[in-house]
Amino acid sequence: MSSLNLIAVFSDNRETESIYLGVANSTGAKVLFKEKKRTALDSMMGLHFDALIVEITQPVMSEIDFVDQLSGLVPGTPILVVSQFFYDTRDIVFGEKIADFILKPLTLDKIEEALSKIAPGFMPAEKVSEIIQSPPPAEPKVSNVAYEGKKLSVLLEMSRDLNSVKDFDDLLHRIIVLASDALNAERATLFIVDRKKKELWSRSGIGIEKQEIRFPMDRGIAGEVAISGEAQIIDDPYSHPKFNKEIDIKTGFITRNILCLAMKNITGDVIGVFQILNKKDGCFTREDQSFLSAMAVNTGIALENALLREELKKQLDDVKRAYDELYIAQNAILKETKIVTYSELESTIRGLTPGEESGVDTHKIIKEIRRIYPFDPQLKKYLDQIDSAKGGSYQEIIAILEEKRKSLLQ
Repeated sequence: MSSLNLIAVFSDNRETESIYLGVANSTGAKVLFKEKKRTALDSMMGLHFDALIVEITQPVMSEIDFVDQLSGLVPGTPILVVSQFFYDTRDIVFGEKIADFILKPLTLDKIEEALSKIAPGFMPAEKVSEIIQSPPPAEPKVSNVAYEGKKLSVLLEMSRDLNSVKDFDDLLHRIIVLASDALNAERATLFIVDRKKKELWSRSGIGIEKQEIRFPMDRGIAGEVAISGEAQIIDDPYSHPKFNKEIDIKTGFITRNILCLAMKNITGDVIGVFQILNKKDGCFTREDQSFLSAMAVNTGIALENALLREELKKQLDDVKRAYDELYIAQNAILKETKIVTYSELESTIRGLTPGEESGVDTHKIIKEIRRIYPFDPQLKKYLDQIDSAKGGSYQEIIAILEEKRKSLLQ
């Protein structure tokens, strides 16, 4: 790998930065870290890179499109994709645009092995020259079949990713991150339907403070979609009678356009509502609606499973709380009963005059106590001690009773 001089790494993952720096140490190459943005691609003009590493962190079309753009910008330069997504469908998604695919978890050995395959070059020099001299097309044409294949791959990876998340709040956050990234939107919220209270609620959203918000199911655009089940694309929200302008006034945010779509379970019941705000590159389209609708199918399954787990967890917590309260109350009653029992037995014996104690059937009293509290090991131990003291004076029995009563009061 001595022929590697300059490597560009496109990644927003700080956790793997040290591994890429390890590549620089092991190869002697200079490693440049760049953002996955068009401006970063423009800054590469005039530089010769020996390898390009793209780390894909989200199963969304924008990640695939970036690799396509990169491949068209620097033809002949080997591209390595690092990701936990798209591995099974890499041939469909990337085709011959990439030199290798490194499946996460990422290690220095994996990168070094992949780089050793492509050094000194990924493509013959004459082929590179041929590509460079050819006038680039204004826009790369992708067949509908290939594009649909990529979208299906994205939906497959989204489904896998979401079904691997078990924590309910983490799942909500993951869903809206994927939705906003996939549709290139500024803000996104997922509202959950609470049929018992006839409300919509959410605890998570992109661009909003994390807190639980609730409102009646018949209020707002989200409420209208939840009731009707019909999606809405709104290009002028301020003219919509259901749009709440107060939120924009309070936050300073300006809502330009909205895509609102119902999420349904397998029986067709609405269980949630996507509300996506402000597409960054224009207005929402029917194609965006179709993609979000397809995403909502898999998301709905994952969400309903999570809701069932959340409800079961809540029921188990309620049962445990009730059991703990019952246990505490039972112990308190048992403790009071023991104190009263010891005190009464002690008072009875203390009330005896000298010579009368011999007429008290202590064994009979102890037997009755054993009958009332058959499953109390501590009480049994105390009664055994009293039984064993019968051969002594009644003052010894009183001393034992007094000691046990005081221990309960502590």
